[in-house]
Amino acid sequence: MTALAEAWLLGFLLAATLGAGALAVFSAGILLQERWVEPLRPVLGAAAGAAWLLIPFALPLLPVLDRLYPWTDGAKAIAVPAAGAAILALWALLGRLLARPAPTRWRAGAALLLVALSAAIGFEDWALSRDPGWVGSLHGIALMVGGAAAVLSLAVLGRGEPKDLTARTGLERALLTLGIFALWLWFVQFLTVWAADLPAEAAWYLRRQEGGWFWLKAAVAVPALLGAIALSALPQWRPWRMRLVCALLVVQHAALVLWTVRPDAPLAPGAALGQPSAVADVIVIGLLGIVLLLAGRAARRRAENPV
Repeated sequence: MTALAEAWLLGFLLAATLGAGALAVFSAGILLQERWVEPLRPVLGAAAGAAWLLIPFALPLLPVLDRLYPWTDGAKAIAVPAAGAAILALWALLGRLLARPAPTRWRAGAALLLVALSAAIGFEDWALSRDPGWVGSLHGIALMVGGAAAVLSLAVLGRGEPKDLTARTGLERALLTLGIFALWLWFVQFLTVWAADLPAEAAWYLRRQEGGWFWLKAAVAVPALLGAIALSALPQWRPWRMRLVCALLVVQHAALVLWTVRPDAPLAPGAALGQPSAVADVIVIGLLGIVLLLAGRAARRRAENPV
């Protein structure tokens, strides 16, 4: 049961970061009137409109909170799930509003602000609160930005890069900006903890220096992110290069979500009852991925063929 609960939490957080990222990048593109929004609108609109699926995805976690989080025996046992439910309901509402035809700039601006604020709170509770000693950070925003880069990359890989030169240039700049912003957020948090010599936060990083967690970040996440930034910064656009940039951004985001969430599993109250399982991770994430893909295709068909 513990292995399944850990796998479901990981799958939910991956889906949640992509959902919040879709809302953020879609609303930002509309707000800034970027040319790349139009060719990618079917995919991004479908992803934003499918944000409501995060609510049923979260429901199986409620009975197993006592196996995942150290705060399940206090007042937070009610407050945190209630706040999480409100955040998911907000994202579902914003997704419906953005998925409507021709959303206005003021609606997109309001959606971007609300998503950023709620994601900072939500991901701190869902991902970082597994360590009782960890206090507020930029990691919640970093997870949202990484999700935005990953979902925009998936949209490009699924839909293809825009044919219009201006749209392609804007898309390259968007990918580069998201990559640099994600790198800055992760680095500045580490620098703050190191410079301030904060023991509780330092312990959080030290757990991620052990065994395979160090290599997951040093050999997968960081090289993928730096490679995506370097390739995005090169002049003279090439189709293969944009696809490689998108693939690297997806890989780095998945690796960083795993690196952020799973090393704290031994701190959970139910850790003694079982260990995380890679097989359970693959099964659950694959199942959630299939459901999201089918829901996204259905939403995309409705958007392209309105009755």
